[in-house]
Amino acid sequence: MPVEANIVDILKKNKIAYEVVEHEPVYTNPAMAEALGVSEAETVKSLVLLTKEKQMVVLVLPGDKKVDWKKAAAGIGTKKVSFAKPEAVLEKVGCEVGCVPPFGQLASLPIFMDPDLAKKDVVYFNPGRHDKSFKIKAWDLKKVSKPKFI
Repeated sequence: MPVEANIVDILKKNKIAYEVVEHEPVYTNPAMAEALGVSEAETVKSLVLLTKEKQMVVLVLPGDKKVDWKKAAAGIGTKKVSFAKPEAVLEKVGCEVGCVPPFGQLASLPIFMDPDLAKKDVVYFNPGRHDKSFKIKAWDLKKVSKPKFI
């Protein structure tokens, strides 16, 4: 099943209202925000990281934030994290880097989230595609992704 169909299934099963917004393909959070006409802080950045122990995890941040590598590693419980290789992300998650959704359960990956994301009203994320975004309440994102906050 494609990533997008899995996400729709998860949202429906959890009775979460969502809106689908189609736009030109985007590959960065600034481009996504511009295409949607929203602030970059309302977009979701889902990064697949690799721990020192070679475990893949998903770090979910507001689109306007940069990774604090030391804090990320400490919060995840490891000494060091780095970006997972794009080929490994495609194989594990089923989509390209740049449109990874903030749902770790799609690929049995732990989710770590910046608490600032849950304080927003609504957020926009890519559903495994560069040419669509889903809009949901930030609270619902927290509810369905079941993250550990770091």
